[in-house]
Amino acid sequence: MPSPSKVRVALVGGGTIAPLHAKHILASPLCQLVAIIDPFPPGKTLADSLNVAHYPKVADLVSSHATKPLAVELYIICVPSALHVQVATEILKTAKPKAILVEKPFATESASGEQLLALANAQGCKVAVGHHRRFHAAIKAAKQAISSGRLGRLVAITGVWTCKKNEGYFTAAQWRASRTAGGGPVWTNFVHDIDVMHYLVGSRVTRVWATSTVTQRQHAGVSEGDQVEEGAAIMFQFANGVVGTFVISDNVPSPYGWESATGDNPLYPQAETAVDCYRIFGSQGTVTVPDGNLWTYRQEDADRRDLEIGWNIPMSRETVEAMDLIPFQQQTEHLARLVAGREEPVCSGEDGLAAVKVCEAVVRALHRDDGHPIELWTS
Repeated sequence: MPSPSKVRVALVGGGTIAPLHAKHILASPLCQLVAIIDPFPPGKTLADSLNVAHYPKVADLVSSHATKPLAVELYIICVPSALHVQVATEILKTAKPKAILVEKPFATESASGEQLLALANAQGCKVAVGHHRRFHAAIKAAKQAISSGRLGRLVAITGVWTCKKNEGYFTAAQWRASRTAGGGPVWTNFVHDIDVMHYLVGSRVTRVWATSTVTQRQHAGVSEGDQVEEGAAIMFQFANGVVGTFVISDNVPSPYGWESATGDNPLYPQAETAVDCYRIFGSQGTVTVPDGNLWTYRQEDADRRDLEIGWNIPMSRETVEAMDLIPFQQQTEHLARLVAGREEPVCSGEDGLAAVKVCEAVVRALHRDDGHPIELWTS
């Protein structure tokens, strides 16, 4: 029987990311996992392994007598990307929850994402998006360094996400090879990175340039025009004047990317030595993430040499302090407080939609392949 003292949570979808959500919901003192909704075998298998109720459809759970006294308050949506809006809309219309978490990407095209947000706002349902890196200790530490003024005025940001996905990754789920189905490193991986960049910079991208990396693979059963990109070089301009660059590729052997740099996902081993995947440059210093190196000049070093602060004196390096936090667990506890009305979303539906619009712009630029910028926002 669901506990009235805990936030009642249902997982929608039992695939790759669902067991991780389930693990941290079960470990939470504030949440209770009451159901898994999935018409396919992985969902039923996961529910059975956790001794949790299983339903093929949202409507089945809502109409179930066992859940009527204590309705589900929070739904976590972790179905394939192209189904995010469809499933979230069904939940809003059928279950009327207090909050939903939509895994990234929030949508695979912005128009439907805007419609989903309008529906949620009309019903008073809070929307959060599963860009869990915002809860990572290294991101929080970098954000604090920026907010405290240690970097001065932000000037530029650069990032990289590179790895080698094997063939089995694509054959296990064919949608991963289809651009229209939400596959490819732009929608699957970079969508996380652009959200981090928005968060750290404190502003959203207004202009995008992009060009593709060389093609090394072909996916059987996917039309040529729908083949996912393997990578890209991307350049941005943010609304506050900051500029940025990013390189992404899922077909190069490399530790330079979030998963290798942090060990955040247990499915992918951490690099043997510390590496960074973001560098944020300011007028007074630079910080790298996730290794947390903060580079600045010290006035006493310049005075000792009777020189101005600048490139002919040594830089000082320190490590920004980061607490040992588990991002998914932090996100889970935040969602409980969100349902209780004690917090607003750390990553809102609007934030998730902003990342979607940048991904759309990148894909459009790759498709056009003419070197011209894609304009997003005008302010």
